[in-house]
Amino acid sequence: MLIKQTDYQRIYRVINSLLIAQNADPASASMYFSTFGAFILQQHYKVKAVPKGGLAAYNLGGKVLLFADHRDDGYVTGAGENFHCWIEADGWAIDFMAPAFSQGGDALSVPAKMFQRPLSAMAASINDLGRSGDFFYRAEPEATARRFAEWHKQAAIGDMASVAANWFRKSPKQMAASLSVKDRDGKERVVPLTGQSLVGAW
Repeated sequence: MLIKQTDYQRIYRVINSLLIAQNADPASASMYFSTFGAFILQQHYKVKAVPKGGLAAYNLGGKVLLFADHRDDGYVTGAGENFHCWIEADGWAIDFMAPAFSQGGDALSVPAKMFQRPLSAMAASINDLGRSGDFFYRAEPEATARRFAEWHKQAAIGDMASVAANWFRKSPKQMAASLSVKDRDGKERVVPLTGQSLVGAW
């Protein structure tokens, strides 16, 4: 594995905590999880971690979770409204949002687990997700670039990525249980470290 499960949980919790503080919905926040997660991996692990976006499908304990739009011709696409973001780093696929899948609007009752798999293990097609832990991605670079360009116009994105990277510490180092952040209007707020406890890996 690229990173230990304890560190995966810490990265997920840091990003999750900042999203809650910003009143963002963690279940639809894959852009945050992928961008901030990639930034933390670059800063702390010195790996080339790249956020990707598009169609994503997972078999989670026999339940298939699909992030895509169904087109009129019967095909599915990740270039429309429904999409997902993940990270590709040193031949690994990492999704720091996986522990939050059970909190989505179309909530699946799936346990909070780590998703970190070799890219070489990806299914050949979206129809080959027969086993738990199987996954399929189809990146949509143009649609993703447009989305990220819009999203980056929000002033606090770069600041939040830096806050996330500064808060994270590799285990066994101690991490602060909370962090003080400034609101847009300059008020200080305490953000507690919060998130699901992981019960294994997909």
